[in-house]
Amino acid sequence: MSVNPPNSNDACLSIVHSLMCHRQGGENEGFAKRAIESLVKKLKEKKDELDSLITAITTNGVHPSKCVTIQRTLDGRLQ
Repeated sequence: MSVNPPNSNDACLSIVHSLMCHRQGGENEGFAKRAIESLVKKLKEKKDELDSLITAITTNGVHPSKCVTIQRTLDGRLQ
């Protein structure tokens, strides 16, 4: 049974939860969750780019996806 990945029409929390399952390495879970929440929030209005990000992450890059542009803050920090 395969589980369908989320898409840009799903709730932010659903998308964040799904993407958290694809975390790699030993980074802090709290930091990873905040970073993913920030990305999803920034891309929520850009549905095509959010779908591309979800596809790239959930398929480990196996399926080609479009580029995702993320605007930086003025000081470059994650907010």
